[in-house]
Amino acid sequence: MSTPTPPTLQKPKHVKYWLRCLRTCLPTDYTSTDLNRLTLGFFCIAALDLLGCLHTETTEEERAGWIDWVYKNQLPAGGFRGSPATDLGEGGSGSEWDPPIVPASFFALATLVSLGDGLGRVKKRALLELLPKVQRKDGSFGEWLGGDGQIIGGSDMRFVYCAVAIRWILRGREGKGVVEGIEDIDVEGVVSFIRSAESHEHGISDKAFGEAHAGLTYCAIGALALLGRLHPTSDGLSAHANILRWLTSRQVPSQAQDELRNEEYVHQIANGTEQEIAAGAVITYGADGKPLWAGFNGRCNKQSDTCYSFWVCGSLDVIPPTSNRHLRLTEPQMMRKLHLIDFDSNRRFLLEKTQHFIGGFSKLPVPGTPPDILHSFMGLASLALMREEGLNRLDPTLCISMQAKERLVNMDWWRGVAA
Repeated sequence: MSTPTPPTLQKPKHVKYWLRCLRTCLPTDYTSTDLNRLTLGFFCIAALDLLGCLHTETTEEERAGWIDWVYKNQLPAGGFRGSPATDLGEGGSGSEWDPPIVPASFFALATLVSLGDGLGRVKKRALLELLPKVQRKDGSFGEWLGGDGQIIGGSDMRFVYCAVAIRWILRGREGKGVVEGIEDIDVEGVVSFIRSAESHEHGISDKAFGEAHAGLTYCAIGALALLGRLHPTSDGLSAHANILRWLTSRQVPSQAQDELRNEEYVHQIANGTEQEIAAGAVITYGADGKPLWAGFNGRCNKQSDTCYSFWVCGSLDVIPPTSNRHLRLTEPQMMRKLHLIDFDSNRRFLLEKTQHFIGGFSKLPVPGTPPDILHSFMGLASLALMREEGLNRLDPTLCISMQAKERLVNMDWWRGVAA
Protein backbone atom coordinates (compact mmCIF):
# COMPACT_ATOMS: atom_id res chain seq x y z
CA MET A 1 0.00 0.00 0.00
CA SER A 2 1.46 3.34 -1.05
CA THR A 3 1.24 6.42 1.12
CA PRO A 4 -1.13 9.08 -0.33
CA THR A 5 0.17 12.44 -1.46
CA PRO A 6 0.81 14.73 1.54
CA PRO A 7 -1.95 17.31 2.09
CA THR A 8 -1.40 21.05 1.85
CA LEU A 9 -2.30 24.03 3.99
CA GLN A 10 -4.97 26.02 2.15
CA LYS A 11 -3.37 29.32 3.11
CA PRO A 12 -5.53 31.71 1.01
CA LYS A 13 -8.68 30.25 2.57
CA HIS A 14 -7.26 30.59 6.07
CA VAL A 15 -6.36 34.23 5.41
CA LYS A 16 -9.92 34.95 4.24
CA TYR A 17 -11.35 33.11 7.25
CA TRP A 18 -9.36 35.18 9.75
CA LEU A 19 -9.99 38.50 8.01
CA ARG A 20 -13.69 37.70 8.00
CA CYS A 21 -13.61 36.89 11.72
CA LEU A 22 -11.71 40.09 12.48
CA ARG A 23 -13.67 42.54 10.34
CA THR A 24 -17.26 41.32 10.43
CA CYS A 25 -19.87 40.22 12.95
CA LEU A 26 -19.37 36.70 14.27
CA PRO A 27 -22.12 34.03 14.07
CA THR A 28 -24.68 33.77 16.87
CA ASP A 29 -22.81 30.78 18.33
CA TYR A 30 -20.29 33.30 19.69
CA THR A 31 -22.90 35.17 21.76
CA SER A 32 -21.84 33.30 24.90
CA THR A 33 -18.27 34.55 24.39
CA ASP A 34 -19.22 38.23 24.36
CA LEU A 35 -17.34 38.88 27.63
CA ASN A 36 -14.17 37.43 26.07
CA ARG A 37 -13.86 39.63 23.01
CA LEU A 38 -10.24 40.48 23.81
CA THR A 39 -9.42 36.77 23.72
CA LEU A 40 -11.14 36.34 20.36
CA GLY A 41 -9.32 39.41 19.06
CA PHE A 42 -5.98 37.94 20.11
CA PHE A 43 -6.62 34.70 18.21
CA CYS A 44 -7.52 36.64 15.05
CA ILE A 45 -4.49 38.95 15.20
CA ALA A 46 -2.03 36.22 16.19
CA ALA A 47 -3.33 33.88 13.48
CA LEU A 48 -2.83 36.50 10.75
CA ASP A 49 0.65 37.11 12.15
CA LEU A 50 1.45 33.39 11.88
CA LEU A 51 0.16 33.41 8.32
CA GLY A 52 2.60 36.26 7.59
CA CYS A 53 -0.09 38.59 6.30
CA LEU A 54 -0.96 40.80 9.27
CA HIS A 55 0.96 43.71 7.78
CA THR A 56 0.12 43.00 4.14
CA GLU A 57 -3.60 42.16 4.23
CA THR A 58 -4.55 44.88 6.73
CA THR A 59 -3.93 48.60 6.56
CA GLU A 60 -1.91 50.74 8.95
CA GLU A 61 -5.13 52.56 9.85
CA GLU A 62 -6.85 49.27 10.71
CA ARG A 63 -3.99 48.15 12.93
CA ALA A 64 -3.90 51.52 14.69
CA GLY A 65 -7.64 51.24 15.24
CA TRP A 66 -7.32 47.77 16.76
CA ILE A 67 -4.53 48.99 19.05
CA ASP A 68 -6.75 51.86 20.22
CA TRP A 69 -9.61 49.40 20.77
CA VAL A 70 -7.43 47.25 23.04
CA TYR A 71 -6.37 50.31 25.05
CA LYS A 72 -10.01 51.37 25.42
CA ASN A 73 -10.42 48.18 27.45
CA GLN A 74 -7.68 49.24 29.86
CA LEU A 75 -9.14 50.39 33.19
CA PRO A 76 -8.14 53.69 34.83
CA ALA A 77 -6.56 51.83 37.76
CA GLY A 78 -4.68 49.40 35.48
CA GLY A 79 -5.36 46.03 33.93
CA PHE A 80 -7.78 45.18 31.15
CA ARG A 81 -11.42 44.17 31.05
CA GLY A 82 -12.33 41.20 28.89
CA SER A 83 -14.80 43.03 26.68
CA PRO A 84 -16.33 46.47 26.06
CA ALA A 85 -19.58 44.87 27.25
CA THR A 86 -18.59 45.53 30.88
CA ASP A 87 -17.66 49.17 30.25
CA LEU A 88 -20.16 50.96 32.48
CA GLY A 89 -18.80 54.42 31.90
CA GLU A 90 -16.76 56.62 34.19
CA GLY A 91 -19.06 56.05 37.15
CA GLY A 92 -18.76 52.27 37.09
CA SER A 93 -15.35 51.75 35.55
CA GLY A 94 -13.10 49.65 37.76
CA SER A 95 -15.96 48.59 40.05
CA GLU A 96 -16.67 45.01 41.04
CA TRP A 97 -18.87 44.84 37.94
CA ASP A 98 -16.05 45.99 35.68
CA PRO A 99 -12.77 44.72 37.15
CA PRO A 100 -9.41 44.07 35.47
CA ILE A 101 -9.29 40.40 34.44
CA VAL A 102 -6.02 38.45 34.58
CA PRO A 103 -6.51 36.37 31.38
CA ALA A 104 -7.85 39.40 29.48
CA SER A 105 -4.82 41.42 30.56
CA PHE A 106 -2.49 38.77 29.17
CA PHE A 107 -4.37 38.58 25.87
CA ALA A 108 -4.37 42.38 25.63
CA LEU A 109 -0.58 42.53 26.03
CA ALA A 110 -0.03 39.67 23.55
CA THR A 111 -2.34 41.32 21.01
CA LEU A 112 -0.59 44.69 21.33
CA VAL A 113 2.83 43.07 20.90
CA SER A 114 1.60 41.16 17.84
CA LEU A 115 0.30 44.41 16.32
CA GLY A 116 3.70 46.04 16.79
CA ASP A 117 2.74 48.32 19.68
CA GLY A 118 5.49 49.29 22.13
CA LEU A 119 3.20 48.96 25.21
CA GLY A 120 3.91 52.62 25.98
CA ARG A 121 0.32 53.25 27.08
CA VAL A 122 0.10 50.16 29.28
CA LYS A 123 -0.13 51.01 32.99
CA LYS A 124 2.65 48.60 33.78
CA ARG A 125 3.14 49.30 37.47
CA ALA A 126 -0.58 49.06 38.24
CA LEU A 127 -0.92 45.75 36.41
CA LEU A 128 2.15 44.29 38.11
CA GLU A 129 0.82 45.44 41.49
CA LEU A 130 -2.41 43.56 40.78
CA LEU A 131 -0.72 40.17 40.40
CA PRO A 132 0.24 39.57 44.08
CA LYS A 133 -3.28 40.62 45.08
CA VAL A 134 -4.88 37.86 43.00
CA GLN A 135 -2.45 35.16 44.16
CA ARG A 136 -3.80 32.76 46.77
CA LYS A 137 -1.86 31.37 49.70
CA ASP A 138 -1.45 28.02 47.94
CA GLY A 139 0.42 29.76 45.09
CA SER A 140 -2.45 29.69 42.58
CA PHE A 141 -4.12 32.73 41.01
CA GLY A 142 -7.70 33.88 40.65
CA GLU A 143 -9.20 35.77 37.71
CA TRP A 144 -10.04 39.11 39.34
CA LEU A 145 -10.65 40.90 42.65
CA GLY A 146 -14.14 41.34 44.04
CA GLY A 147 -15.38 44.56 45.54
CA ASP A 148 -14.22 43.50 49.01
CA GLY A 149 -10.78 42.47 47.77
CA GLN A 150 -11.78 38.81 47.64
CA ILE A 151 -10.06 36.72 44.97
CA ILE A 152 -12.68 35.56 42.48
CA GLY A 153 -12.57 32.77 39.89
CA GLY A 154 -10.93 29.41 39.43
CA SER A 155 -7.52 28.41 40.69
CA ASP A 156 -6.22 26.15 37.95
CA MET A 157 -3.15 26.38 35.72
CA ARG A 158 -4.74 28.67 33.13
CA PHE A 159 -4.66 31.63 35.48
CA VAL A 160 -1.23 30.66 36.79
CA TYR A 161 0.10 30.82 33.24
CA CYS A 162 -1.60 34.14 32.40
CA ALA A 163 -0.33 35.81 35.59
CA VAL A 164 3.22 34.55 35.10
CA ALA A 165 3.20 35.58 31.42
CA ILE A 166 2.07 39.11 32.36
CA ARG A 167 4.91 39.26 34.89
CA TRP A 168 7.45 38.09 32.30
CA ILE A 169 6.29 40.57 29.66
CA LEU A 170 6.17 43.62 31.95
CA ARG A 171 9.16 43.03 34.21
CA GLY A 172 11.57 43.02 31.31
CA ARG A 173 14.98 41.43 31.23
CA GLU A 174 16.14 40.52 34.76
CA GLY A 175 13.30 42.52 36.26
CA LYS A 176 14.76 45.93 35.53
CA GLY A 177 12.93 49.14 34.78
CA VAL A 178 9.33 49.64 35.89
CA VAL A 179 9.36 46.98 38.61
CA GLU A 180 11.48 48.80 41.18
CA GLY A 181 9.60 48.93 44.48
CA ILE A 182 6.77 46.67 43.27
CA GLU A 183 5.93 43.59 45.30
CA ASP A 184 6.60 40.45 43.28
CA ILE A 185 4.45 37.36 43.16
CA ASP A 186 5.35 34.37 45.35
CA VAL A 187 7.41 32.42 42.83
CA GLU A 188 8.10 29.53 45.20
CA GLY A 189 4.39 29.32 45.89
CA VAL A 190 3.70 28.99 42.15
CA VAL A 191 6.27 26.21 41.78
CA SER A 192 4.87 24.42 44.84
CA PHE A 193 1.31 24.67 43.50
CA ILE A 194 2.36 23.20 40.15
CA ARG A 195 4.25 20.41 41.88
CA SER A 196 1.17 19.55 43.96
CA ALA A 197 -0.96 19.21 40.81
CA GLU A 198 1.26 16.60 39.14
CA SER A 199 -0.85 13.46 38.84
CA HIS A 200 0.12 9.82 39.27
CA GLU A 201 0.37 9.71 35.46
CA HIS A 202 2.82 12.66 35.56
CA GLY A 203 0.61 15.02 33.62
CA ILE A 204 -0.62 18.20 35.32
CA SER A 205 -4.12 18.64 36.73
CA ASP A 206 -6.01 21.66 38.07
CA LYS A 207 -5.32 20.66 41.65
CA ALA A 208 -3.83 17.94 43.82
CA PHE A 209 -5.19 14.44 43.07
CA GLY A 210 -6.97 15.67 39.94
CA GLU A 211 -6.97 14.17 36.46
CA ALA A 212 -4.06 15.13 34.20
CA HIS A 213 -5.04 17.35 31.28
CA ALA A 214 -2.94 18.40 28.29
CA GLY A 215 -4.10 22.02 28.30
CA LEU A 216 -3.33 22.45 31.98
CA THR A 217 -0.01 20.67 31.48
CA TYR A 218 0.96 23.20 28.81
CA CYS A 219 0.05 26.09 31.12
CA ALA A 220 2.12 24.62 33.96
CA ILE A 221 5.17 23.96 31.79
CA GLY A 222 4.88 27.38 30.17
CA ALA A 223 4.67 29.08 33.57
CA LEU A 224 7.74 27.22 34.85
CA ALA A 225 9.66 28.15 31.71
CA LEU A 226 8.78 31.84 32.04
CA LEU A 227 9.86 31.72 35.69
CA GLY A 228 13.18 30.14 34.71
CA ARG A 229 12.35 27.02 36.71
CA LEU A 230 12.04 24.43 33.94
CA HIS A 231 15.37 22.77 34.59
CA PRO A 232 15.57 19.08 35.61
CA THR A 233 17.25 20.02 38.90
CA SER A 234 15.01 22.89 39.93
CA ASP A 235 11.57 22.65 38.36
CA GLY A 236 8.35 21.63 40.06
CA LEU A 237 8.03 18.36 38.18
CA SER A 238 9.30 14.98 39.28
CA ALA A 239 11.37 14.43 36.12
CA HIS A 240 11.15 15.45 32.48
CA ALA A 241 11.19 11.80 31.39
CA ASN A 242 7.95 11.14 33.27
CA ILE A 243 6.02 14.01 31.76
CA LEU A 244 7.47 13.32 28.30
CA ARG A 245 6.11 9.80 28.49
CA TRP A 246 2.65 11.11 29.36
CA LEU A 247 2.69 13.80 26.68
CA THR A 248 3.82 11.54 23.84
CA SER A 249 1.19 8.95 24.78
CA ARG A 250 -1.49 11.53 23.98
CA GLN A 251 -0.99 10.95 20.23
CA VAL A 252 -3.64 8.48 19.11
CA PRO A 253 -4.73 7.18 15.68
CA SER A 254 -7.96 8.46 14.17
CA GLN A 255 -10.60 5.76 14.61
CA ALA A 256 -13.81 4.84 12.86
CA GLN A 257 -16.12 6.88 15.09
CA ASP A 258 -14.23 10.01 14.08
CA GLU A 259 -15.76 9.64 10.63
CA LEU A 260 -19.35 9.65 11.88
CA ARG A 261 -21.64 12.64 11.96
CA ASN A 262 -22.39 14.04 15.40
CA GLU A 263 -26.01 12.95 15.53
CA GLU A 264 -25.16 9.40 14.46
CA TYR A 265 -22.44 9.06 17.09
CA VAL A 266 -24.78 10.43 19.79
CA HIS A 267 -27.41 7.89 18.74
CA GLN A 268 -24.92 5.04 19.06
CA ILE A 269 -23.83 6.25 22.49
CA ALA A 270 -27.48 6.37 23.59
CA ASN A 271 -27.94 2.79 22.45
CA GLY A 272 -24.79 1.54 24.14
CA THR A 273 -23.07 0.48 20.91
CA GLU A 274 -20.14 2.90 20.90
CA GLN A 275 -17.82 0.34 22.49
CA GLU A 276 -18.61 -2.14 19.74
CA ILE A 277 -17.73 0.47 17.14
CA ALA A 278 -14.50 1.36 18.91
CA ALA A 279 -13.57 -2.30 19.13
CA GLY A 280 -13.99 -2.65 15.40
CA ALA A 281 -12.43 0.69 14.50
CA VAL A 282 -10.47 0.74 11.30
CA ILE A 283 -7.12 2.52 11.46
CA THR A 284 -5.46 3.29 8.14
CA TYR A 285 -1.70 2.77 7.99
CA GLY A 286 0.83 4.09 5.51
CA ALA A 287 3.60 2.19 3.77
CA ASP A 288 5.90 2.89 6.72
CA GLY A 289 3.53 1.09 9.08
CA LYS A 290 2.51 4.27 10.91
CA PRO A 291 -1.10 5.50 11.21
CA LEU A 292 -1.88 8.04 8.51
CA TRP A 293 -3.93 10.18 10.88
CA ALA A 294 -2.92 10.57 14.50
CA GLY A 295 -3.87 13.71 16.37
CA PHE A 296 -3.82 14.19 20.13
CA ASN A 297 -6.24 13.81 22.98
CA GLY A 298 -6.15 15.78 26.22
CA ARG A 299 -6.80 12.93 28.64
CA CYS A 300 -6.61 9.17 28.64
CA ASN A 301 -9.30 7.33 26.64
CA LYS A 302 -10.54 10.43 24.83
CA GLN A 303 -10.74 11.07 21.10
CA SER A 304 -8.45 13.37 19.17
CA ASP A 305 -9.23 17.08 19.23
CA THR A 306 -7.56 19.82 17.18
CA CYS A 307 -6.62 22.02 20.13
CA TYR A 308 -4.59 19.28 21.81
CA SER A 309 -2.29 19.18 18.81
CA PHE A 310 -1.07 22.50 20.14
CA TRP A 311 -1.29 21.89 23.89
CA VAL A 312 0.85 18.77 23.57
CA CYS A 313 3.22 20.00 20.85
CA GLY A 314 3.61 23.33 22.62
CA SER A 315 4.51 21.58 25.87
CA LEU A 316 7.09 19.42 24.14
CA ASP A 317 8.58 22.41 22.34
CA VAL A 318 9.07 24.26 25.64
CA ILE A 319 10.88 21.44 27.44
CA PRO A 320 14.61 21.99 26.78
CA PRO A 321 16.82 19.46 24.97
CA THR A 322 18.96 17.08 26.97
CA SER A 323 21.90 18.99 28.42
CA ASN A 324 25.06 17.01 27.76
CA ARG A 325 28.14 18.63 26.30
CA HIS A 326 29.36 15.24 25.05
CA LEU A 327 26.11 14.59 23.16
CA ARG A 328 25.98 15.92 19.60
CA LEU A 329 22.36 16.91 18.99
CA THR A 330 20.84 16.58 15.54
CA GLU A 331 18.69 19.36 14.06
CA PRO A 332 15.36 17.74 15.10
CA GLN A 333 16.68 17.23 18.63
CA MET A 334 17.50 20.92 18.89
CA MET A 335 13.76 21.57 18.50
CA ARG A 336 13.30 20.88 22.19
CA LYS A 337 11.34 17.62 22.62
CA LEU A 338 8.92 18.12 19.76
CA HIS A 339 10.79 15.59 17.63
CA LEU A 340 9.35 12.81 19.82
CA ILE A 341 5.95 12.95 18.09
CA ASP A 342 4.96 11.65 14.67
CA PHE A 343 4.92 14.86 12.62
CA ASP A 344 3.38 13.36 9.48
CA SER A 345 0.44 11.73 11.27
CA ASN A 346 -0.38 14.89 13.21
CA ARG A 347 -0.06 17.02 10.08
CA ARG A 348 -2.40 14.73 8.15
CA PHE A 349 -4.88 14.75 11.02
CA LEU A 350 -5.00 18.55 10.97
CA LEU A 351 -4.92 19.12 7.22
CA GLU A 352 -7.09 16.20 6.11
CA LYS A 353 -9.42 15.70 9.07
CA THR A 354 -10.10 19.08 10.68
CA GLN A 355 -8.98 21.73 8.15
CA HIS A 356 -12.23 23.23 6.89
CA PHE A 357 -12.99 23.92 3.24
CA ILE A 358 -13.84 27.58 4.02
CA GLY A 359 -10.64 28.03 6.05
CA GLY A 360 -9.96 27.52 9.73
CA PHE A 361 -10.09 24.24 11.63
CA SER A 362 -12.91 22.41 13.35
CA LYS A 363 -12.70 20.93 16.82
CA LEU A 364 -13.32 17.31 15.85
CA PRO A 365 -12.75 15.23 12.70
CA VAL A 366 -16.52 14.90 12.21
CA PRO A 367 -18.15 15.86 8.89
CA GLY A 368 -20.34 18.93 9.21
CA THR A 369 -18.47 20.41 12.17
CA PRO A 370 -17.81 24.11 11.47
CA PRO A 371 -14.49 25.84 12.17
CA ASP A 372 -14.24 28.01 15.27
CA ILE A 373 -11.78 30.68 16.34
CA LEU A 374 -10.13 28.77 19.19
CA HIS A 375 -9.49 25.53 17.32
CA SER A 376 -8.59 27.34 14.12
CA PHE A 377 -5.80 29.17 15.91
CA MET A 378 -4.61 26.03 17.71
CA GLY A 379 -4.45 24.11 14.44
CA LEU A 380 -2.30 26.83 12.87
CA ALA A 381 -0.14 27.07 15.99
CA SER A 382 0.60 23.34 15.97
CA LEU A 383 1.56 23.45 12.30
CA ALA A 384 3.76 26.50 12.94
CA LEU A 385 5.62 24.59 15.65
CA MET A 386 6.27 21.84 13.12
CA ARG A 387 7.72 24.44 10.71
CA GLU A 388 4.87 24.23 8.19
CA GLU A 389 5.79 25.94 4.93
CA GLY A 390 4.09 29.31 4.58
CA LEU A 391 3.74 29.95 8.31
CA ASN A 392 5.87 32.07 10.58
CA ARG A 393 7.50 30.30 13.50
CA LEU A 394 5.70 30.36 16.84
CA ASP A 395 7.19 31.05 20.25
CA PRO A 396 5.69 28.19 22.31
CA THR A 397 5.89 29.93 25.68
CA LEU A 398 4.03 33.15 24.80
CA CYS A 399 1.95 31.69 21.95
CA ILE A 400 2.86 34.55 19.59
CA SER A 401 5.07 34.63 16.52
CA MET A 402 8.83 34.66 16.96
CA GLN A 403 8.90 38.03 15.19
CA ALA A 404 6.50 39.52 17.73
CA LYS A 405 8.53 38.20 20.63
CA GLU A 406 11.73 39.57 19.12
CA ARG A 407 10.13 43.01 18.89
CA LEU A 408 9.20 42.80 22.55
CA VAL A 409 12.58 41.73 23.91
CA ASN A 410 14.37 44.39 21.85
CA MET A 411 12.32 47.29 23.21
CA ASP A 412 14.48 49.68 25.22
CA TRP A 413 12.31 49.57 28.33
CA TRP A 414 12.28 45.75 28.23
CA ARG A 415 16.07 45.59 27.98
CA GLY A 416 16.41 48.10 30.80
CA VAL A 417 17.93 50.74 28.52
CA ALA A 418 17.20 54.34 29.47
CA ALA A 419 15.12 56.21 26.93
